[in-house]
Amino acid sequence: MAPNDSSEDTARRLDEPLLRSLNALLEESGVSQAAARLGIAQSAMSRHLATLRRLIGDPLLVRVGNHMVLTDRAQALAAPARRILADMSLLVSHAQPRPLHELRRSFRIATYDFLPTAFFGSIAESIGRHAPHCDLVIRGLGSRFEHYRQLADGDVDVVITVWPELPAHLRATGLLNEPLVCLLRAGHPLAAPGAMTLDQYLRAGHLTSLEHMPGQGTVIDAQLADIGAAMRTTVHTQFLGLAPGMLARTDLVFTTGRLLAEDFARVHGLAIVPFPARIKPMRYRLVWHERTHTDHAVRWLREELIAAARGLAQRAGS
Repeated sequence: MAPNDSSEDTARRLDEPLLRSLNALLEESGVSQAAARLGIAQSAMSRHLATLRRLIGDPLLVRVGNHMVLTDRAQALAAPARRILADMSLLVSHAQPRPLHELRRSFRIATYDFLPTAFFGSIAESIGRHAPHCDLVIRGLGSRFEHYRQLADGDVDVVITVWPELPAHLRATGLLNEPLVCLLRAGHPLAAPGAMTLDQYLRAGHLTSLEHMPGQGTVIDAQLADIGAAMRTTVHTQFLGLAPGMLARTDLVFTTGRLLAEDFARVHGLAIVPFPARIKPMRYRLVWHERTHTDHAVRWLREELIAAARGLAQRAGS
């Protein structure tokens, strides 16, 4: 009996070039963009898309108005496609890596937005100079454990986090330590030197970022719990760029690392007050998956992030 044509064709044709085209199509949501990313002709990418549609049994990309959008099936394939390509790279990790200036890929970082803008500016500058055909994607961490899944699925290359707990399959290195300070308006009653005691701090209204996990609070909440204290948060925000405007018009107190506080204070005329008790500093860690430990491009990204953090370390007093 002759073998099933469809099964044989799938096994024969779903090779690395098709997988790379699939990954590019899913990430770019367009044939021309995916072709440019991989450095191939648009006609070749169109042929790959036609083959993928036949093999997978789904249109993958459909037109809605003037744009192409992913089908539900395509969205479900995004993480497996990235993971398969990452696993394949382990098989040829001994091969000569492609030079950075020829590389076409996205560098994905999951992090907080309370590191200084100069840190991210330095990374964008390095990628633009050394890997001009690559793009940079910076996204939030989500819930406290979401970044574990992001790394495992290949959604992100590295994570910058202050949470200490990590599963064994992830690697990490210290990135930056900085002291916590309080940021408030210049005319705030607690802005005068020596005016803020821990008791006054705890009675004040506070602005904080959203909790990292329901019921767990922020890292600062956890550090306050270590000294038997809890602050009264009256404004929660996911967007720390809103903080300076709210601080300038209220008596709210915002507790953050000194680097971000200095940036906000310089631009918006706010006051910085030392934290009124002994408390652990913010300890940022760079985290990545074992799968990408020897990947040439991700290793370069990690080195650039560490170098950028080193440039801030002296300013942070760490």
